[in-house]
Formats: sequence, C-alpha cells, structure tokens
Amino acid sequence: MGKESGLVSMSALITLTTDFGLNDGYVGAMKGVILSILPSAQIVDISHHIAPQNVAQAAFVLATAAPYFRHGTTHVAVVDPGVGSDRRPIAVFTETAAFVGPDNGIFSRVYQTERVAQIRLLANTNYHLPDLSLTFHGRDLFAPVAAHIARGAPPSSLGPEVTDPVVLPVHQAERCDDGGLRGQVVYVDHFGNLITDIPSAWLAADTAWTFTIGELEIVGFNLTYGRVPVGELLVLGGSSGWVEVAVRNGSAAARLGLGEGAVIQARVGAAGPGQSPGTGAQP
Repeated sequence: MGKESGLVSMSALITLTTDFGLNDGYVGAMKGVILSILPSAQIVDISHHIAPQNVAQAAFVLATAAPYFRHGTTHVAVVDPGVGSDRRPIAVFTETAAFVGPDNGIFSRVYQTERVAQIRLLANTNYHLPDLSLTFHGRDLFAPVAAHIARGAPPSSLGPEVTDPVVLPVHQAERCDDGGLRGQVVYVDHFGNLITDIPSAWLAADTAWTFTIGELEIVGFNLTYGRVPVGELLVLGGSSGWVEVAVRNGSAAARLGLGEGAVIQARVGAAGPGQSPGTGAQP
C-alpha cells in the first residue's frame, strides 16, 4: 500500500471476487497478470460464483469476507455488466484495505462499513496492460492495477480523486413501533439459506419471536441448526451476524421458493394454533 492511504503493507495479499465461474480461463488469466507483476503475491479467491451481473450480490459477499483479511489487503471485485461503457474504473482506499473494481455500486457496502480515505480513478495507463480489451477489464486493468497497488504504488499515481462514487440503494431492516422487525432477504448462500438484513443482535435470545416470510410462519429464534430435527425450517443468527432462514440439512430457498428481496417480519408473541415454539409451520 502507498503511504498516502495510511496503510503499512505487511505483504502482498490480493483477493478476487467475480462472477466468472471456474469453467473458463478468466480467473486464471487474472492471476497470471498479477503474478507476472508481483511474483510473491498471495492470491485468495473469495468467490467466483456470484450470479452473472449481480452487482448487489457481489457487494454483500465482499463486505462479509473482507473484514477477515489482514490489514493492507488489496481486494479486486469484478462483476461488471457495464464493461466497455463510460462506467469508471476505481480504487477505494480505506483505513484497512484497498478495493479495486468498476464504479457500479459494487463497493456500496464497503462505503457503509469502512472509513474511506480516498477514491481514485484508474486513469494512469502505465498500470494497465498495453492492449486494453473492451470486454475484459478484470484481466487488463483491474488485475494489473491491484498488483501495482500491492507493490506500493501511491494512490495519487493512479489518477484523479473521485468524490461521487456510484452507491446502490442498500435496504435497511427497520424496527417497528410495536416492537417487531421488518427486513428482507439480501443473499441466498450455497446451502440455500436465506440471509436477511436483520442484525442478529436485534433479537433478544430470551424473547419469544414469530417470523413471517412468504406465506409461512416460523416460531422461535435458534442459536444453531442442530436445535431442530433434520428437514425442519428454522430461523437463526448466522455466522455473519444476520438473521437467516434455513432448513436443517436442506435448502430453505428451494423449500419456500423464495430468494433475494423476499420480505421477512418478526413479531414478539406466542405460537399460533397448532404450532409450538422452536418449530416451523410447513407451507
């Protein structure tokens, strides 16, 4: 990291988050570029299975993983449906890390959770590959810039400051006047768990909660998946600090036919007819 970012580089650690998948050579090409510039770089894959063009999903995945990397990490995030257009390539420098990618809202959650020191337009072509493809900025622009940042290129050398980055509207869960909560599903993970934007910390463990999602009511807030029988629906606090709807050893997304944007409400109250605390009603 450059000194201007306020970071001290411990070693060159670079992460990659994309929607490229792993069947093709796109991710490998990006790694090849990074290693050709900085052979000692450590490269970590956060995810390459973001849904194609789903910028909001990438923003969530990046924001949940980035805090667990050491100070001075450079994060490359490329979900870029506007590649080749007039969307800007940027580098975001925070007090703990650098984030490189398109200015399309992919860093919206970073802006919420990190203290941003500066944002730079990636205008210096000396840090790009000589032949810049109009369709693969991940390889030709973002990967080499990330390698140069990790080598110590100062932020000011990248290009002019950006003061108006694109920020996606990020839905915020809300507390209701009656003591209940209202949020929505923001991510569906590999297991089919429906991860919401309701912070787990908002739910007191000693309170009787009833959740409504879709046409279903689920009673009880659990601490672990093992608190219910195999195949049972449950609501619990996930590892990232958010309330999630799950099926033990199954997929809540498949069971309920719900995904991102589904509304979830929580209310304080006893189980309805035919239900008991800690169990979920079947749809």
